[in-house]
Amino acid sequence: MRLEGSTLSRILIYSILLLLVALWLFPLAAILSTIIKTPAQFDSLFFWSLPEVLSIPVNAFENFLAAWTQAGLGSNFINSLIYAIAGGAGSAFLASLAGFALVHLKVKNPQSWFMGIFSGNLFPFQMFLIPLYIATSRMGLYDTRLGMALVYIGICTPFALLVYRNYALTIPQELIEAARIDGCSDLEIYWKIFMPLTKAAFVVVFIFQFRWTWNDILFGMVLTQDVRPVMTALSKLSGLRAGVPTPVIAAGAVVASIPTVIILLGLQSYFVKGLSLQTGE
Repeated sequence: MRLEGSTLSRILIYSILLLLVALWLFPLAAILSTIIKTPAQFDSLFFWSLPEVLSIPVNAFENFLAAWTQAGLGSNFINSLIYAIAGGAGSAFLASLAGFALVHLKVKNPQSWFMGIFSGNLFPFQMFLIPLYIATSRMGLYDTRLGMALVYIGICTPFALLVYRNYALTIPQELIEAARIDGCSDLEIYWKIFMPLTKAAFVVVFIFQFRWTWNDILFGMVLTQDVRPVMTALSKLSGLRAGVPTPVIAAGAVVASIPTVIILLGLQSYFVKGLSLQTGE
């Protein structure tokens, strides 16, 4: 960002930026200060006090290990990974099919179809809980990984379609017609032309829906018992599992945040392209 103006204005701007950085880093510093202590040290020491330097790695490792094993987050972590990948990739794939069809195929009343699908995002998700609970129970999908994956795909698809439809509108219809003249079928056009040109859209949808699914507590709490996602299990640690130390819970929170950070850092180039409505590489 280019700063212009008097020295006073620059000092003011930098001060505001530093304040924002400090506010953003404060929770991270607090959680790190918690993780590097043993439960006994956390109870006895001042919150910002540091233990012996040589004990910090050992304390952190023990807290992470306890969160993964003793607190039982390991299996929940795997569950969330399955749900988030299914919700992100599944909704992006369905949205790509629907976006291609509504924009580039001769579908009657495409706007009505779009509004009918997107209307799923216009209502609070709480109103879907009872119908989904009844449906999954009657179909034998309650408290199953398959049932949760299907629920997340269905919940994520309306927003994914909004993003993908906007990308589909940026692809010239002349390009699609030229491919048809060359003898390509609709499926070949979708796979060989549409999908490569909307790669950035797929990544944007995947990242957004992966993050939302990973952080969900509501559906995981109502629709599961034994295959809970990690955020639901993490929120239950202090209540259902009395005696879990605060440093272990903090370590679990850090573990639970790792996948979303890795996904965003690994796909950030496509994510930036997607947000700027650019297609291709």
